Amino acid sequence: MTKRDTKESVVVKGTVPRSLKLQFKVLCVQKELEMSEVLEDLIEKWIQADAPVPESPADVSDEDYEDVKGYIPKSLKLQFKVLCTQKRVKMRYVLYQLINEWVQMD
Repeated sequence: MTKRDTKESVVVKGTVPRSLKLQFKVLCVQKELEMSEVLEDLIEKWIQADAPVPESPADVSDEDYEDVKGYIPKSLKLQFKVLCTQKRVKMRYVLYQLINEWVQMD
């Protein structure tokens, strides 16, 4: 049993452009990673970095959006939710930025 299996997991989801979701999925498969693992790591790093508020995204209004979701520990989602609320930023917006940065780094 892995570390992730021992914690109670809850769903976290965000809305991202369809092309970004596809890139994210493909990269996860290529690196043999679970999307949930990547999301958990990205959220943990964001929190440890003192939760910087991302800049406004580029205008992709002409693109279709889809939900991207993963399962993370309940305690991490609570921390994430609290920090997003304190910083007055939507969770789905932060997820979009984190996923986008991760995809761009590759």
